[in-house]
Amino acid sequence: MKLKLLSLFVLFLSVTLNGQNVNVTGTITEAASGQPLLGVNLLIKGTSIGASTDFDGKFTINDVPLNSVLVVSYIGFVTQEITITNSNPLTISLQEDAESLNEVVVIGYGTQKKKEVTGAVSVVDSKAIEKLNPTRVEQALQGQVAGVTVTSNSGSPGSGSNIRIRGISTNGDARPLILVDGNVIEDLSVINPSDIKTINVLKDATAGIYGVRAANGVVLITTKSGRKNTDLKFQIDAFGGFQSTSKKIDLLNPTDFAIYVNDAADDTEFFVYPQRGTDWQEEVFKTASISSTNFSLNGGTEKLAYSGGVSYLNQDGIVGGSKSNYERLTARLNLQYDLLDNLKVTATGLHTVSEKKLS
Repeated sequence: MKLKLLSLFVLFLSVTLNGQNVNVTGTITEAASGQPLLGVNLLIKGTSIGASTDFDGKFTINDVPLNSVLVVSYIGFVTQEITITNSNPLTISLQEDAESLNEVVVIGYGTQKKKEVTGAVSVVDSKAIEKLNPTRVEQALQGQVAGVTVTSNSGSPGSGSNIRIRGISTNGDARPLILVDGNVIEDLSVINPSDIKTINVLKDATAGIYGVRAANGVVLITTKSGRKNTDLKFQIDAFGGFQSTSKKIDLLNPTDFAIYVNDAADDTEFFVYPQRGTDWQEEVFKTASISSTNFSLNGGTEKLAYSGGVSYLNQDGIVGGSKSNYERLTARLNLQYDLLDNLKVTATGLHTVSEKKLS
């Protein structure tokens, strides 16, 4: 009998420990210099729980289950995965990614290898964008580029966001200059994120070539293009899912509120209809559907390179359901033709039709 009780106690203890959550804290530095890194992305694998480091390279993530995997990523450095086994502070050193340092970076006056760039230039490539599956271009920058803040104007489907590279301006407009394949645009909603090859963010003197309009930084977007002497390739990408509120505000129900107000009362039968009430958050916030389909083709001959695509996005709102809907149809075509040995002709076409319902 004693042996059975002991086994039961050990089993109960192990279940309790496995379900325990801890607060994860730590510091992230650069391995070569030992300097703290600002804006490093931290994410609990398989969840939306995450954080980023502050100016001193420190971070805190609360309520993390034991044995979770912490993914640490930063542009230009090797991504690390760390298993959380206790609540001890972490000290993480990130190594530079030698392969990424050889990537070509688009800057104001041409292209350079990343390791040769001395200015403040950050890059988000198509692989990073594909992992995020953003509905708007601004979402591809959110949490991906150090020193860049992206804030939403509204929670409605298709709503835009504010991009700030050098903080909030005290003298007029703080929006950065945005160029798509060398052309200035004002509204990023016309761009399908799946059509983007790279996003380069110029933060300092590297943006000076664009003049006064680049005072708040520059966002250079390069769309996908074909390659010469390659076979025609088709690609179809589609995803669908549901969206819901990530966290609701914890509120008292009517009974709990009445008990709170009348905590001095002894009559437990004072309430005629106990546990009755309306959860207005449940009534307002709904599960909304989202779907996206992208069709693309690219290829090239000896003198011609071509790339094109068509995409369709349909997104309902978590408030209002189908009455708060956003639809976007985008068509894109890039052509490059070698007219002469020293003369190249490039043509880019982009057409977007969007509709937003708010009633």
